[in-house]
Amino acid sequence: MSRRETMLQGDVAAAVQEARANLAASGERVNQVLKAFWEAKSTAWHGFPEIIRGAFRAYDQMTSSGKKIRAGLVILGFEACRSARTLEPADPDGIYRAAGSVEILHNAFLIHDDIVDNSDLRRSVATVHRQYAELHRERFVSEEQALSYGRAVALNFGDKGQALAQELLLSSGFPSEVLLPAINLLSRTTADTVAGQLLDVSNVPLAELSEEVVLQIHEFKTAHYTVMLPLQMGAVLAHAKEDTVARIRDYALPIGIAFQIQDDILGLYGEERVLGKPVDSDVREGKKTLLMAHAYEASTAAQREVLARAHGNEALTADDLDEVRQIVRETGALARSEALARELVERGRPMIAEITEHESWRRVLVGLAEYLILRRY
Repeated sequence: MSRRETMLQGDVAAAVQEARANLAASGERVNQVLKAFWEAKSTAWHGFPEIIRGAFRAYDQMTSSGKKIRAGLVILGFEACRSARTLEPADPDGIYRAAGSVEILHNAFLIHDDIVDNSDLRRSVATVHRQYAELHRERFVSEEQALSYGRAVALNFGDKGQALAQELLLSSGFPSEVLLPAINLLSRTTADTVAGQLLDVSNVPLAELSEEVVLQIHEFKTAHYTVMLPLQMGAVLAHAKEDTVARIRDYALPIGIAFQIQDDILGLYGEERVLGKPVDSDVREGKKTLLMAHAYEASTAAQREVLARAHGNEALTADDLDEVRQIVRETGALARSEALARELVERGRPMIAEITEHESWRRVLVGLAEYLILRRY
């Protein structure tokens, strides 16, 4: 490696650290805002049945953990696009309340996603529907009846979260000139994400699963609300010009898709204690990933039989999982996913100079893109 390459590598590593520190600092402030919000909601509903207040406790538990990437990106988008045009909120915590709204929406999606995937764990804790099934197990004849009850409760909690996200954003104190477009953005992205979820649950056999299908799911289900929404919301609240908001889309969509590709890699090769969920869950649930699509495409007839038998198999064994991992490596599917994630990051990076004129925020955006595909959880 040349001296210049070594220096560039060091610059990128420093940018990653700066981006991580920025997200962590933002997350701490947002945690404080959310904690106060849940306490206020619980107080307002004092005297009502426990199941109603239980929604606030569930969200309090979920939003007190997690990486807070989306919340941090709202604040990043706001600060990077701040200018003489920016209209400050009446509430000094305004941008943190706006950031918290995206975090609530994220967790509402997770509650619904866990129901769809029949997941038992989320961040090493029982999922909401599983918690309520176990809490009220003695009331039901069978475990399935208890789970049905738990799913019904969690479904309503997830619905409630989408409304609570808008409520918190509305309370941010920003002038209506920027607040209404931000609310519109939140609403549109919610609809886009549901479209992505519908694509994800559609019945596409592994033999017909293509890169095009997977990338469309990644764009709508993940990239729109994980990277594009928060960065654009921050920019909109900073009263950024329309062409700046458009450039954020050009940066965020490839970065967001790369984020999901890395998520899928971790879902197959990560560590369960770090991820907080079983490492066989993606294969067991039949998740639509590039790893599986590319592996099936490049595999032998015998390997395809193994992949088809394992994908979506609830009785998946540890040996089955090891076979899948081996095939994904041997067919080059893992390397293809890693290369595509890198390509997408490089595709988004040129937009950074058009998003912000501040060199410090440009470094953070560079570091963010790298962090999202280098992370291990």
